[in-house]
Amino acid sequence: MTGARPVWLGIILAVATGGLTAQSQTKRNLPYKPIDQPQFVAAAQADFLQPSNLLIGVSTGDTIRAYPAAILAQHGIVEDRMPDGPITVTW
Repeated sequence: MTGARPVWLGIILAVATGGLTAQSQTKRNLPYKPIDQPQFVAAAQADFLQPSNLLIGVSTGDTIRAYPAAILAQHGIVEDRMPDGPITVTW
């Protein structure tokens, strides 16, 4: 299927607003500000995304999350939690 784009329906997208804590900045000496408490919106509310935007998807069981690559490029790391334990997403 050349040129076909995946359709992401009903997923949850991480957004870059909020989520940073003073503790995450003092624990690391990084050139960027990682997100360690990500905020989420439903896919239907993610009007800030365009069809050409890249997403990194993670799923386990019934939990599906997508992280916009542009947010990962800006923040470097998103530390999140899935039902079976913590995860770190990076670009």
